[in-house]
Amino acid sequence: MSSGSSALSLLTEEELAFQSVVRRFMQDEVAPLTPQMEATGELPRELFRKMGELGLLGTFFPEEYGGSGASLATRAIVSEEMARVNPGLDISVFADIVLFARAINNHGTEAQKQKYLVPVLRGERIGSMAITEPAGGSDALSARTFARKEGSDWVISGSKTFITNAPVADFILVIARTSGQARQINGGTWFILERGMPGLETGKPFQKLGMKSSPTGEVFLSDVRVPSSQVLGEIDKGFYYLMESLDTERVLEGASTLGIAQGCLDAVVPYVQQRAVFGKPIAQYQLIQEKIAAMAVGIEMTRTMLYRLLRAVDQGEKVTREAAILKLYSSQMAVQAASDAVQIFGGYGYMEEYPVARLYRDAKHHEIGAGTSEIMKIIISRETLKSFSQR
Repeated sequence: MSSGSSALSLLTEEELAFQSVVRRFMQDEVAPLTPQMEATGELPRELFRKMGELGLLGTFFPEEYGGSGASLATRAIVSEEMARVNPGLDISVFADIVLFARAINNHGTEAQKQKYLVPVLRGERIGSMAITEPAGGSDALSARTFARKEGSDWVISGSKTFITNAPVADFILVIARTSGQARQINGGTWFILERGMPGLETGKPFQKLGMKSSPTGEVFLSDVRVPSSQVLGEIDKGFYYLMESLDTERVLEGASTLGIAQGCLDAVVPYVQQRAVFGKPIAQYQLIQEKIAAMAVGIEMTRTMLYRLLRAVDQGEKVTREAAILKLYSSQMAVQAASDAVQIFGGYGYMEEYPVARLYRDAKHHEIGAGTSEIMKIIISRETLKSFSQR
């Protein structure tokens, strides 16, 4: 977090000290590996183990499972600092921790937490969550992956796509319809699957526009037989769990977009003071100043709203409308910041050796993932109309 930010007052001294530790780790350990990760699309397992050892993965989880028992803001701190350096790694850790591990922590049995949560928080295993299907991502309630009961086991068939970490995940949390009809919230169930189970296959990593450090792929389920011990939470309650988790996930998405925008500003500020055109640094040109001002405003507004909402979530407040606003605003802000950064760098910004080219590609993901901008607008409108009708 840059000095002078009004959002500094929203963090405790302990959180600020933690932020310094995280920032050093990202610069010393992640930045040097980023070119290789971008080129190969592989997640370094040793990096996950280092993050686990330093407590960067389990910040807000209970201490008995390897977490630190800290605030949700500490997860946002890690995400912002990580996305500032490598947004692809950030979304892989997001899927691993915010999606998979958090679901196990919230709904798992003690045995499931010991078997799946503990090794993920240590960085020894990588998790994934499989929701999106080829027929559509936003319409999660129309899942065509089904699970049927056979004796004491469940048999799962279907497919998932655009699944972060699918090509490398050790554990995959899959939602399948176990009863009811499409579009009904009743009838979804979560299953914890392990790589190597008969009938479970994952496809090759997709070749994507951006987020190249993060492997994304398909999950194929052909009569995967699992015991009832692999059910997460209650049968037929999976879609309820999914809906309950969305607000927190969307708030935390704000940290990812914030990190991208901050990374753009980090690159632009020294450049505009060094790059001279027509006899003076381009920082002195008003159209360049306008772009820098827009970045600074977007970052400050996003950061302030992010940490205010995280405190609200920690206190159990319902923030559906506000979470959608943050997700919509911050993702669009990050895309614009990245576009402006490339424009400021000019021809250099179009070159792969400059980080703004990568940030430009990576930023677009956040207008699509975790709920598209169009879906966010629908939610904001719906919740706004609802609030007026209740007056």
